Amino acid sequence: MVRPQMGDAPKGGPSEASGSTSDLPGNTRARYPDRQDDREETTTSADVVCVGEALWDLSTSPGTSLDDATELSLTPGGGAVNVALTLAQLGLRAGLVASVGDDPVGHALVAHLSRRGVDVSRVHAKKSTRTGLVFLTHAPPRAVAYRAVQEEALALRDALPRAFGARVVHVSGLLPSRACLLALERSARQAKREGALVTLDANLRPRLWAGDAITRADPRRLFAAVDLLKVSEDDLRLLGASAPQDLAPLLRPEAIVIATFGAAETRALGPFGEVRAGGPALAVASTFGAGDTFVAGLLSVLAREGPASLRDHATIERAIQRGNEIARRSLAGESLVDK
Repeated sequence: MVRPQMGDAPKGGPSEASGSTSDLPGNTRARYPDRQDDREETTTSADVVCVGEALWDLSTSPGTSLDDATELSLTPGGGAVNVALTLAQLGLRAGLVASVGDDPVGHALVAHLSRRGVDVSRVHAKKSTRTGLVFLTHAPPRAVAYRAVQEEALALRDALPRAFGARVVHVSGLLPSRACLLALERSARQAKREGALVTLDANLRPRLWAGDAITRADPRRLFAAVDLLKVSEDDLRLLGASAPQDLAPLLRPEAIVIATFGAAETRALGPFGEVRAGGPALAVASTFGAGDTFVAGLLSVLAREGPASLRDHATIERAIQRGNEIARRSLAGESLVDK
């Protein structure tokens, strides 16, 4: 699997639009104050609220390198955004908790998400951060990020709501910021007090989490606050593990861990025992986004079944199969909606 190359953007604030337009497009209830205490809280219910990064993907056409590209396609991106968009396509009520720049680039991203059915009332815009950009090229598959990662992490910390109002709260794309991770841990515990199922896709980018980042930021503390942890083969390696059972001691006894090893195999371990599933890999030029669509398919089952589903072998197996099916449909360019 090709992994994006991630790096911090040069320092400096985002460009600002004239005036101070702080309302979300199409949502007059949402505001963008910089101080968390002044933010309006939403009581809008959702099946799944996704927490994490919101950015723009700028992609070359198939078979074109970035050096040769004369035009780029613009699509919303980031783990939390990808999962929310896929869930909305599948007919679930999907919301997003994220931070964007309080500028035309950030407002345009929020407008695109709103038009595609994602509840953006929990999105927070700040003048002190910029909306991230990721350049995707398919010859060969590669991603280059232009992001101010630490500023993004602190902005996400400030965007976390007091209440989620969701059946499932899903966190995706951890950034190496201890302050943000501690805030996410508090939010995860709050979501559980609300009765939500809390899930986490670690999605650790190797370049961001290189060196001693694991020790300094310590994402493992967050693992103990979630009901379901999803990791990839690369995540396992960065965490010093080789199999899902190596992470079990970091989780609560009733929590589960799901590890994906490309399309060939998925393993789940929890109170129900062990589930193994997989299928044939598709011959595609790029697997960008496959992990996020897998998670969306998985959550589409768990959101309907509720927390008790984590104890049921058959439900977990069905959720994994649904995740693999949605990921394959997405990679093949097929409709995600059952006919």
